[in-house]
Amino acid sequence: MIKNSNKLFEEIFSEEIISNETFRSKILAGITGFIIIIVLLISFVYENRFGDTAHFRVMFELTIIMLAVILVRSLFVSRAVKKWNRFGVKTFIFIRYINAFVEISLPTIALLIYSFNLPSIYPLFTPIALLYFLIIMLSALELDFKLCVFSGLMAAVQYSIIVWYLLNKPVDNEIFVGTSFYPVYLGIAALFFISGHIAGLITNQIKRGLLRHSNAQSERNEIQKLFGQQISKEIVDELVENKYEIKSRARFATIMFLDIRNFSLFAQNKSPEDIIAYQNNIFSFIIEIINKHKGIVNQITGDGMMAIFGAPLQHDNDCQLAINAALEIQTELDKRIKNKSVPNTQIGIGIHAGDVVTGNVGTSERKQYSVTGQSVIIAARIEQLNKEFNSSLLISQQVFENVIFHDLTPTKYENIIIKGHADPIDIYRLL
Repeated sequence: MIKNSNKLFEEIFSEEIISNETFRSKILAGITGFIIIIVLLISFVYENRFGDTAHFRVMFELTIIMLAVILVRSLFVSRAVKKWNRFGVKTFIFIRYINAFVEISLPTIALLIYSFNLPSIYPLFTPIALLYFLIIMLSALELDFKLCVFSGLMAAVQYSIIVWYLLNKPVDNEIFVGTSFYPVYLGIAALFFISGHIAGLITNQIKRGLLRHSNAQSERNEIQKLFGQQISKEIVDELVENKYEIKSRARFATIMFLDIRNFSLFAQNKSPEDIIAYQNNIFSFIIEIINKHKGIVNQITGDGMMAIFGAPLQHDNDCQLAINAALEIQTELDKRIKNKSVPNTQIGIGIHAGDVVTGNVGTSERKQYSVTGQSVIIAARIEQLNKEFNSSLLISQQVFENVIFHDLTPTKYENIIIKGHADPIDIYRLL
């Protein structure tokens, strides 16, 4: 199950990578467009101050051209990403690394162009140098640890090279005495590399979180497929949280059988739509109540159901939970009959506790959680005795011994012979 979940996750994750690659290119294009607007505003506001500066006009034009190139390229990449995936996985990965290298080289190329028009290390003080950090930060959207580290490494290497070039570039036929500052710039280059590593760690953390969520959701889906829709969210969460493995095993559990009296007579003159509506109306609140008391509806027939308390998870007193559920079902049914939201309906409930065998029955494609054993048969026979005793709720001696009764005084029937069971049993009528 986990293997299939991981495979599905990788497929979804690959689609997410393509989506993020497009998204990050659009972000870079948007940021570049914003910077172009800022540069234009600065040039307009400070034109008088810098108008006489020798390199102002040239630097302004170069900046606009380089930013425009980055903008156009980013828009192109945002449209081309979906086509990259058509070349295959290996080619797609290779193209992503090439794209990362080109992007991280853009500030380097810009600084190099600036160096032809600005003396010494002045290009390093331009905002273009900060693009390294911006591109490294956006690499986190690649959702690839190695690619993030690669971006940080390329930024560190290229920055170190361009700084060495600028520090050793002749100025007025002399070498600028700035080589001694090189270790400082190496520290900045180291920060670039660390930034890429941190972006990669963040990516890994996000990926692990998404994988955990995917696996947990897959487990929930598998459990709900196994039990059908007759299991509460709380039990699903508890199974997932406890890493519960559903294996065939013997256990002590409480079994409840519920039957709608005279259902065949009710259905004789009704349309299929009316019958389904009636069943949904009755079973909806019954299932809800059973789930509320930590039970699982294991089977539903046309006029009845079987529920189990204590499997696959056991609780402090599953017998008490089953009794509480049965009493609440009868109370809710009486309430709905009184306000005429359901037709006049009588039910019979039989509850027994004992050893059962639980486990998965079926194939890998379709499984069902099965509960078998003599205790299941006894519970079904006790439910049928409601017709004989004109009662609504009967329980066995085993259940009686594990339940606290508050306002009820059970009526005992001794030595009752039930079909398929050699020894007589004692049962109690509650309703």
